[in-house]
Amino acid sequence: MVDVVLHPGRDRAVRRRHPWLLSGAVDRLEGTAEPGAWCRVLSAEGEVLAYGHLSPESRIRVRLLCFGKELPAPGFLEERIEAAVARRSAVGLIGETDAVRLVNAEGDGLPGLIVDRYADLVVVKLGSAGMAMRREKVAAALRRATGAAAGFERADTVSARREGVPVHEGVLWGSLPESPVTIREGSRRYLVDFRGGQKTGFYLDQRDARDWVARVASGRRVLDLFSYTGGFAVAAAAGAAAELTLVESSAVALDLARRNLAANAPGFPAHFERTDAFEFLRRESGPYDLMIVDPPPLARRRHDVTRASRAHKDLLMFALRRAAPGALILAFTCSHPIGPDLFRKIAFGAALDAGRSARVLHTLGAPSDHPVSIDHPEGHYLSGLLLQT
Repeated sequence: MVDVVLHPGRDRAVRRRHPWLLSGAVDRLEGTAEPGAWCRVLSAEGEVLAYGHLSPESRIRVRLLCFGKELPAPGFLEERIEAAVARRSAVGLIGETDAVRLVNAEGDGLPGLIVDRYADLVVVKLGSAGMAMRREKVAAALRRATGAAAGFERADTVSARREGVPVHEGVLWGSLPESPVTIREGSRRYLVDFRGGQKTGFYLDQRDARDWVARVASGRRVLDLFSYTGGFAVAAAAGAAAELTLVESSAVALDLARRNLAANAPGFPAHFERTDAFEFLRRESGPYDLMIVDPPPLARRRHDVTRASRAHKDLLMFALRRAAPGALILAFTCSHPIGPDLFRKIAFGAALDAGRSARVLHTLGAPSDHPVSIDHPEGHYLSGLLLQT
């Protein structure tokens, strides 16, 4: 086991149980620094503080899994995975669906591990050297805990480059189904491209927001910006919307959106626009009674915040100008550096510039199968507002 010795006075974050140990806090390594190795974290005075997985090439030098002096027991990783899977069924907050997040990295005490279930398929992303090094253990634990027919690892090229490990993708167990697979959310059905889609194939973190759309869509003219594969559009059709406009730049995603809408609401009056959402809002006059503004991450790091805030403000300003009186707007940011307070300020600025007043009816976030550790505020990334003009 490698010993990671901290600089004097740089042990505060570890003592507060933050799961990331940044490279700037590390004075030296004692032992062979192999990517993914178990390591012991010591204060400058030699006190054992925690244990974790070493990432010698990453800014996050150690991902901490256990705090205190006691060495992790054999089988620790497998037990924590099984506990995370068990929590999803025990809490009772997820609802009627066969598509859930089973492991949410730091939120389940498993930094670097993301696991989503789509019906009888488990899709895994190994985002750290430590998890990649333990691929077989992770797969075996998930197979036991879920009983799923197949497991698949999605390649994570960004993480692999950051962690200094080879890019890997392939079957973990079983025989893979044809892609896309079908999942259900209540009465809704969705096709999920688990091989090539965003994230692990679908935005499971917007399940609660899709339920909101289904509740409020009745009789409304709906605009779904950044529609991806039609998650919100299907919910709006299920909620008896009057008509739908979907805007998406990806031809592949838009084709799957057509298929999803046709399977759930054959013949529904929908208009599909393959174009940039910013450009669409600038030229489209509306009006719309329900608008979903859910862009991809616009600020991945803190130095992106100013530029991303302007982009969010432009989207909301043009959306407000296209909104009918009494319209509802569901607006989201999925960038951690733009937190709930800043996002509300952005919405305030957009309303001023649009010359439209708006009220906040509800705040939204990720559902309960995406837990956030109270020790790791960076895990909160999805912030949403339900606005009414």
